[in-house]
Amino acid sequence: MHDLEQELAFQLQTAEGKLFSEQQEEVLKVLVTTLSKAFGLNPDEVAILLLSEDREMLRFAYPPELAKGGTNAFPTSFPSLAGQVARTGASVLVNDTRAVQRLAFYERVPIMDTEPAAIQKLLAVAVDGPDGLPQGVIEVSRRGENLEEVGPDFQTEDQELLERLAVTAAPAIARAFGP
Repeated sequence: MHDLEQELAFQLQTAEGKLFSEQQEEVLKVLVTTLSKAFGLNPDEVAILLLSEDREMLRFAYPPELAKGGTNAFPTSFPSLAGQVARTGASVLVNDTRAVQRLAFYERVPIMDTEPAAIQKLLAVAVDGPDGLPQGVIEVSRRGENLEEVGPDFQTEDQELLERLAVTAAPAIARAFGP
């Protein structure tokens, strides 16, 4: 286990034993902080989605602006990268999102008092549950007006790191958000 994974595991332990809602909040805070640091992202460039028990719907757990309200969930069958990851369990790395079908509607929602910005680059990985099947999806993205202004492409090494961090976070996510 690498330093960042160990640090994440240690910090996620702080959520154990807290009340249910506090535990969820702590897990999200620790995870978003770690991912933002690891990939040089703003907090609005991280999304955490959870699968329904029947694995037919994905709902946002983070960011808070997308986690609230009536449009926080969508079927995994919709043409979305998160849905693809949830259905297949396979990670997705896209360095030009204009070339793929996705639910761009969510990109128009202001997050954390920032102006909405298009996702230009995206990396999404499954978070497996205790049964070995996906229980959710973690997305990291680079947002902005165009590809040139948003920063470097995601690399295979970034995908591998995010996959390892998802494995580290999976037990805490299951405890905090499980059935």
